[in-house]
Amino acid sequence: MKTILLLSIFLLVHGLNAQQTIQGRVLESNDQGGKTKNIPIPLANIYWEGTVEGAVADAEGRFMIPEPASYPAHLIVSFVGYKSDTVTFHAYRTHIHITLQPNLELQEFEVAEKQAGTYINTIDPHHIETLTGKELAKAACCNISESFETNASVDVNFSDAVSGRKQIQMLGLDGVYTQIQFENLPLVRGLSSAYGLTYIPGTWAESIQIKKGAGSVVNGYESITGQINLELQKPDEAERLYINGYGNLMGRAELNVHAAQKLNEQWSTMSFIHASGQSIENDLNQDNFYDSPLKTQYNVFNRWKYRGEKRVFQAGIRAVYEDLSAGQIEANALEPLYYIGVKSRQVELFTKNGFLFPKQPYKSIGVINTLRYHSHDSRFGQKTYVASQYSGYLNVIYQTIIDDSDHQVKFGTSLVYDNYDKSLNKSYKFGRVEMVPGAFAELTNFFNEKNVVVLGLRGDYHNTYGFFATPRFHYKYNFTEQSAFRLSAGRGFRTANPILENNVALANSRTILLANDLKPEIAWNYGSSITHGFEVNKREVNVSLDYYFTDFVNQVVVDMEQPHEVAFYNLEGKSYSHSFQAEVGVQLTQQLEAKAAYKWYDIKTDYKSGFKTRPLTPKNRMLVNLGYTSNFDKWKFDLTGKWFGVSRLPSVSVIPSENVTASTDYFLLSGQITRAFKHFEAYVGVENATNYKQSNPIIAATDPNGPDFDASLIWGPVYGRNIYVGFRYKIK
Repeated sequence: MKTILLLSIFLLVHGLNAQQTIQGRVLESNDQGGKTKNIPIPLANIYWEGTVEGAVADAEGRFMIPEPASYPAHLIVSFVGYKSDTVTFHAYRTHIHITLQPNLELQEFEVAEKQAGTYINTIDPHHIETLTGKELAKAACCNISESFETNASVDVNFSDAVSGRKQIQMLGLDGVYTQIQFENLPLVRGLSSAYGLTYIPGTWAESIQIKKGAGSVVNGYESITGQINLELQKPDEAERLYINGYGNLMGRAELNVHAAQKLNEQWSTMSFIHASGQSIENDLNQDNFYDSPLKTQYNVFNRWKYRGEKRVFQAGIRAVYEDLSAGQIEANALEPLYYIGVKSRQVELFTKNGFLFPKQPYKSIGVINTLRYHSHDSRFGQKTYVASQYSGYLNVIYQTIIDDSDHQVKFGTSLVYDNYDKSLNKSYKFGRVEMVPGAFAELTNFFNEKNVVVLGLRGDYHNTYGFFATPRFHYKYNFTEQSAFRLSAGRGFRTANPILENNVALANSRTILLANDLKPEIAWNYGSSITHGFEVNKREVNVSLDYYFTDFVNQVVVDMEQPHEVAFYNLEGKSYSHSFQAEVGVQLTQQLEAKAAYKWYDIKTDYKSGFKTRPLTPKNRMLVNLGYTSNFDKWKFDLTGKWFGVSRLPSVSVIPSENVTASTDYFLLSGQITRAFKHFEAYVGVENATNYKQSNPIIAATDPNGPDFDASLIWGPVYGRNIYVGFRYKIK
């Protein structure tokens, strides 16, 4: 019924039409009798920096300009008698208002406007939080999984106490329910669900967009709790040379080198090289297990870009090799060594083609595709899991308008192909082939400058599970230019890889019970948010409130409620997640900014033993971040504090109580200091400054081959205090 209802709404709104243009208005803020009034600036010039794409404002200051070919893009606005303004676009925005200031005589010294670390666009109908390069540099940011340490929307935690694997959560649910992409191409899915976020160094990212709730049907059907899209460094915009080095007291060392070259007006290329390793053995809690795994990773990426008048083309190849070993340091006298080894290899090739129509700037055709091979070979004690995946992805998107730019449409077709070959303990083999062709349409209606409705519908056919529909709905209303109210609803569909996606199946002595008839996971997500920006004593204040409800129609339940078992089976009953987040950001002074956030979760599932709260997930958590930047950005100071509430542990009734550590609430503190020079930056930081650790994170560590061994019941930090240093060297 839900599908039929949203489909009816979709068909009732006239005209399936849209374009990829940006509308705006150029204004002057004028004080008249104590009241501020916006006056249009006719004939203002608007153009994209470095291109010939431009527009001229009409008598009311309104203009329309084609979307840039890539992001970030700089929109320059100028007019005689006014100071020119440059607006940076990190993602597509449908409408924008630009206020120019009269060109009065400037003082001898002037402080430039600082780039925001994070922001939520009040123009876009989707709830999108963008993390800029400034935010990504606040932490060590060794890989993307560590890029969210100062962000409240995405949670990062360890999956177990032995493998070093980090996993993200969004709206309280595992990252597998979040569609993770790079520049709208699949990034983390299938076999890469385990360690895929560690395969992208943080320095490669230019910005990260976090989209909560139902995503766009243009990007596929797998999004349930949201989408995370990485915008990587662009060949024609990045520094010619960038070198980043990092090392910490745990023995981890990393090196990243980027080199970009603009060959001519049309062609540019960029290469990325990453090497990292953990070579020092650590056992600070003396449980005879490595505190952090020994690891080696090599990662290379090369991309090419062509931009012509009628065509934009990109191609790239990426390869990853990682070898990880961990586990017991010395074997017991009569027991075999509990060894953990994970080897991963990944090779990917992608292309992106954009066809432009200079005389019809609202129209374009995009064709994006990727091919990937991934092998995963892991051993956890006596358990082995070996798998390979061949994947292909194709998406063809056509954009245009019907009647005018208030009615924009995207529609197209897609194809997803996955070939899995998997085996558990060398005897149980369960590979599969998935082929899913589909078609989609997405309508965006601008009823006026305040009301926007986006209706999306896609239909896909799975070679095993048949046809399924994915409807999605978004509504935005602007109270003011800086205030937006949003509603969203949508359905998501995905097939699970339960063993790989859950280290709880491997990092223990539990018996794995895997149902033979696991069905696809299907869920509805409903959400609302309010974003409001205002000024207090000429200082910016931004407030954001959001609530999302995820309701599963079917779910592959991960059941750890029996002490010596981990069972995977289809949901029978209810499973849902309520997520509420409140966040406020304040520009305290020109140099000092602060933000604080609170999150509340209510996540429950029907297990065979009853209706229970999701284990190992705190119901309450808070974040506070302070950032200070001196004049001319010479010194940067960042401090982040996090508080986590109590988590429920699954049943451990038959395990001796002295081996189990009950969850408590705890506080973590981290910080970083950066000193910038002309081409060089040096930084030093600390993670977990309070040195808080979950005591005895490994149950029965002295008997890893016994029935009670369990390294997967993690509710707190596994590592203690860690100090790191690093540098960044840039040549523009």
